[in-house]
Amino acid sequence: MTRRTMGDGLSGLLLAVMLLAGCAGAQVLATRDPALRLRERGAQYWDARVKGDLLATYTLHEPAFRRAVTLTGFLQGRGVTRVLEYEIVGERIEGDLGIVKLKMKSTVTHPKLIKPVEPSWSEVEEQWVRVDGEWYRKFRFPVGEPYPAVDWDEVAAGSRKAGSLPLR
Repeated sequence: MTRRTMGDGLSGLLLAVMLLAGCAGAQVLATRDPALRLRERGAQYWDARVKGDLLATYTLHEPAFRRAVTLTGFLQGRGVTRVLEYEIVGERIEGDLGIVKLKMKSTVTHPKLIKPVEPSWSEVEEQWVRVDGEWYRKFRFPVGEPYPAVDWDEVAAGSRKAGSLPLR
């Protein structure tokens, strides 16, 4: 026969309260103002870009993209644009698609450049997608059409033909 103490009951009650608080916290994020949450997620992404935190930027991309492109692949294709500062100037929501408009100051860095490129400001509109109540950045191609309709799940399944992406 085991002896139960008052401490056993209190620790169980404390655990239950903590679990309920954690679930409520996740629900609060999902039910908050979607535009405010979109702006927060955009700021998280661009803060990470300014810091050079590629792991954080990768995790903020849509889940379908991350199923198709490994972190290693993402790191290898990181590009030559270095973001120095940014300012989110607006956002809008169209169903589960979010658009974040921002100004960013960036430069190009590459070991073969003879002269450094002067930083300059540009305006960008980025697409974000809402998945299970949370906003994720859509992968933006650096050249050509920035948001072609790529079926990332098909890419993840390995049906990609050499040199092409399955388009929707």
